[in-house]
Amino acid sequence: MQQTQEQPLHWDDPRTKLNLTLIFALVVVVIGVIGQNPFLFIIGAGVAIYSWLTNAKQYLIYRDALVIVYGRPRVKSFHFDEIANLETLALPMGERLRVRFVNGRRIMLMTRDSETFRAKLDEALEAFHGGQRDTDYEQETGRETRTESLPESPNESPQDYNQEARPEAELPEEQRRLGESSTEDDNVPY
Repeated sequence: MQQTQEQPLHWDDPRTKLNLTLIFALVVVVIGVIGQNPFLFIIGAGVAIYSWLTNAKQYLIYRDALVIVYGRPRVKSFHFDEIANLETLALPMGERLRVRFVNGRRIMLMTRDSETFRAKLDEALEAFHGGQRDTDYEQETGRETRTESLPESPNESPQDYNQEARPEAELPEEQRRLGESSTEDDNVPY
């Protein structure tokens, strides 16, 4: 029996097709073979394999998942339930899309057309969650995005125990502008 493959809603290639790390590693492998140096051969082969398995070849958006195709046989799939939010970072080497996951991990996507890819990924996320991602997301997935715990001993007040228990109006302006996940500016490109 033949199985039909679902077509992606949108796909994009990486910003650059040329993988310089892989090319340099293969040059080191050739130098190691010609010079009969097993150390150079092993180092070059290791870096080439690592580069092949970690540099994306294609980004695919399906109706329920983001799929990143690396060098064969590696393909990573991220279900939309795992994705917390998307961020576009303007860096000196160009715009990049950062995907934050519910568990705190994040990955960088270097697509050829970042704006279109983000718009299509936002549309797919919105369609998957049915427009209720912001309000009922915790109830649908059973995951809490922000938890506040009460003090264990009766001598501690909630304000002493947890700074987040204070309303936003009482927080300094600097802390109100920071991201949801931490108290420091985590707008770094990793």
